[in-house]
Amino acid sequence: MMKLLPVLILLLNVNLIYAQETRVYKWDEVKNANPDTIFALDLSKMKLTECPSELVKFTNLKFLNLSKNKLSELPNELGMMKHLKTLDITKNEFHEMPIFICQLLAIQKLHLARNQISSLPACIGYLSELKILDIWDNPITVLPDEVANLKKLEAVDMRSILLKQEFQTKWQSAMPSVKWYFDPPCHCVE
Repeated sequence: MMKLLPVLILLLNVNLIYAQETRVYKWDEVKNANPDTIFALDLSKMKLTECPSELVKFTNLKFLNLSKNKLSELPNELGMMKHLKTLDITKNEFHEMPIFICQLLAIQKLHLARNQISSLPACIGYLSELKILDIWDNPITVLPDEVANLKKLEAVDMRSILLKQEFQTKWQSAMPSVKWYFDPPCHCVE
């Protein structure tokens, strides 16, 4: 439990920080709002199977929470959100990381946990501002070498993924300033 405490605090602080700095709106509050005045949106737990088409109008968003829905894809136009710092698509039905995310050069916190993502694209290395990468409970067994380009990376959560000791040691050695969250290594057979 003590190991989990820093991760839980880190993840809980995401909403708390934005709640203090910026009002986080729900979808029904912004349908008729001027999109230029909305900086944080929470569309979590709405049982969405597709992203509302009007969402792409909110190009000034800094925070977007689409967690706990039934999404399996997002419109590429979301890549136009050049100010987005936090994107949470946790607990959806993604089988791959939406490629437009690689265009979000201001992104600092990327939450992809509890999907079915088996690999990350090499273009993740372009996210030079990325600090938090949450890929917990996805069937990822390799990371692209380009992850090493993420010089501002502070934490990567890869718990609930069966990973060999060699994998864990490789990344902890390659990026010693990053806090890696792993479960105990598996003794997997190739």
